[in-house]
Amino acid sequence: MATTIDHLRVDHRISVLRDVTDADGVTLRAGEGGVLRRQSFNPIRLEIQLEIEREGGSVTLRFKCKTTSGPRIGHMKEYFELGEYVPVPGSERIRPAPPPQTMIIPAPQKQSALASGSKWWREARSTEGPDRLEAEEERIQREAQHIGGAGSVAEMYAQRMRAFQAAGNEARAVAAFKLAVDWMWTYASHATSGGEGAALSLQRDEFHAGLVREFGYDPTAESR
Repeated sequence: MATTIDHLRVDHRISVLRDVTDADGVTLRAGEGGVLRRQSFNPIRLEIQLEIEREGGSVTLRFKCKTTSGPRIGHMKEYFELGEYVPVPGSERIRPAPPPQTMIIPAPQKQSALASGSKWWREARSTEGPDRLEAEEERIQREAQHIGGAGSVAEMYAQRMRAFQAAGNEARAVAAFKLAVDWMWTYASHATSGGEGAALSLQRDEFHAGLVREFGYDPTAESR
């Protein structure tokens, strides 16, 4: 499997949102771009490499992870926009039609289980109230004054997704799924070093993959 760095995907068009200069002094201006053909992370040198195919030839960019500014793990969305899929010429195969997207409906939980736990836990598992529980978001972050606060909010929405799944309410389960994933992206973006960024990005991706397995398909597949 190819290396995944934030939202970037190999064989997709990318556009530069803000001027970037890499460790070798190579500069790309806002509005420039090309097709990302290779990306890698060197854990020894703590360095990201992006190979971009452009008209007239390819360019390889090297970005150090031990920096507090510029392109780095957890911040690539600020500098690069991901575009359409562009396969290597001659490599595209005929793919079978994707299976229908069907939400998994788990067995409902006992009412005694739903009534237990803290207030935000009970709110999360209730099918009442709005899709976004802003008051609970603020309370969790206020009480958890550390990086784990965003992760706790993500788990709150994951629980809300499960409650709506059990109720058969797919539209609201999708909304909760997307909020859970968005909060895990926020969690990963709080990294303060390259090594921590790699670790938190892995946690984010594993959390997302776990939700997809539970849900039956990925409601965010078209938006990321």
